[in-house]
Amino acid sequence: MPVHDSETHDQELLQLKQAAWQDVLELFDGDEAVARDWMGRPRPFLGNVAPEHLLQTHEDILRLRRFVQQIQLGIVP
Repeated sequence: MPVHDSETHDQELLQLKQAAWQDVLELFDGDEAVARDWMGRPRPFLGNVAPEHLLQTHEDILRLRRFVQQIQLGIVP
C-alpha cells in the first residue's frame, strides 16, 4: 500500500475513533469517567468484548457506533 493511502486510511480510522468516543460520551451525558469505565468492561451484546477493543478496524468501530445508537434508542438494555 502506498504511503499516501496508508496515511489517508490512518486519518479516516482516527476520525472514526473520535466519532465513536463522542457517541459514547453523549451516551453518558459527557461524563468521561463513566464513559471510560463503560468502554473498559466486557459487554454481552458485543460477545463479551470490551468496547475499547472495537477501536482497531473500520468495521469494528462502526459496530460499536451501531451498538451505542441501539442503546440510545432503547433497543439494547
